[in-house]
Amino acid sequence: MKFATVRNLKNQTSEMLRLAAKGTDVLITSHGKPVAVLYGLVEEDLEDYVLSRHEGLRQSIEDADRDYQKRGGVPLAEALKQLKKEGKGRRGKARR
Repeated sequence: MKFATVRNLKNQTSEMLRLAAKGTDVLITSHGKPVAVLYGLVEEDLEDYVLSRHEGLRQSIEDADRDYQKRGGVPLAEALKQLKKEGKGRRGKARR
């Protein structure tokens, strides 16, 4: 890990980004206190990063987990059976 001030970041942005891309985390400080971290991110990890930081999605997952803990779940076979049943009812209806 490398430490850099905001001033260092401003003056050496390209170098800091190169370090992060190579796997060296760069902790940015302002007035001696940490304010940010630069770390490398490859394209394959972008979706995971965005989804992990999406407040609405995270809240939805937490709500679903609480509901599961409270009421339990449905066995996979039962869920598939229900989905097939619902799918059959829709086939006969005309699409708009």
